[in-house]
Amino acid sequence: MKPLILLLIGTSTLLGQSITNATLDESEVRITYGELKRLVAATLPKEPPPPALKPLPPIPAALLSALYHLDPHAETLTAEMQVENFDGEWHRVPLAGAAAGVLSVEPKDARLVVVDDSLCVITDKAGAQNVKLTFALAKAGQGTTLHLAASPIASIDVKELPEGKVLRLQHGTTSQTLNSAGLAALPAQGGEVTFTFEDARKAAQSPIASLTDDAIVSMAIYTTQVVRDGSALTEGTITVRHDHPARFMLQLPESAKLLQCHVNGDPVRPTVGEGNRLEIPLDDPATDGAESEVKLSFTAMLTPLQIAEGELDLALPQTPLFAKQIDWNVQLPATYDLSFSGNVDPITDKTTAPGLHLRKSLCRDQQPQARIIYRKRTAN
Repeated sequence: MKPLILLLIGTSTLLGQSITNATLDESEVRITYGELKRLVAATLPKEPPPPALKPLPPIPAALLSALYHLDPHAETLTAEMQVENFDGEWHRVPLAGAAAGVLSVEPKDARLVVVDDSLCVITDKAGAQNVKLTFALAKAGQGTTLHLAASPIASIDVKELPEGKVLRLQHGTTSQTLNSAGLAALPAQGGEVTFTFEDARKAAQSPIASLTDDAIVSMAIYTTQVVRDGSALTEGTITVRHDHPARFMLQLPESAKLLQCHVNGDPVRPTVGEGNRLEIPLDDPATDGAESEVKLSFTAMLTPLQIAEGELDLALPQTPLFAKQIDWNVQLPATYDLSFSGNVDPITDKTTAPGLHLRKSLCRDQQPQARIIYRKRTAN
């Protein structure tokens, strides 16, 4: 047994020596492709993780501040505005309404465009930038109306006032008066603001005047024409009595579209709000109790008129002001006999104009409405 053990030990020693001395470059190793792929991958350098994406700004660009300087001697209103582009892409930022033209802009290479009735600056420059606009004041006795863009910081700086004058700021139904030079806040939500120099003695009476209506409609005359295809045109002349600058508010019928608007013969562009609500600026009257004449026209599309007979519903604008008298003439093609029902009364005075003659008297915040019944006129 002992010789056998010695023989095995010797054989193992010889084998170990022969493996150790073999050339490894001539050896073959067989492994699966998956194992080879894992070995190769282990030798490659690991790629760094991709950088985290920077979140986009909640808004791409905005108007941050607007400071207005009013100079009555130069008859200018200058706006110093700060605009910021947050991502460096192309954006447009509204600065003001397009109804008022700009006299000058700084810097001169600022790109100003008109988009959707707004004066905008377009820029692809990232970061904050300053824009300075200069507007002309309206002639003496009239208010200067600007449609301000929304801005979290908005104010007007008045260096001095003309002798015997105060400055009235009118925003919708809200007004404030500056009796001396200084700084006043403007609405951050923007909108139309009217700047008017007013006689100081008249302004001193405003606490008493505030207890009464700022304005009343002393007379309104409307004419509505309807043709066979259902197209309707309404033209109106409204006389408004007021002692101070005022905002004349009208609510057009739901389907109506405004065509034109004039105040005392001059074209104006009313502010159009929700539900066809119009705000028409009325300048400071020359004397207390003076009247402004507002002319407007609007269209609507109704159902086509039937050949024999039919009905159609018509309505006039609604105003929150007290109205003493509203006269309304409704005209359809002459081949129809007309009758009506509604919240208006017939005019019994002798009239020469064709059509129905209707009237709404002593009303406030009411919409004159009439259902017109038409029948083809029979030959006698």
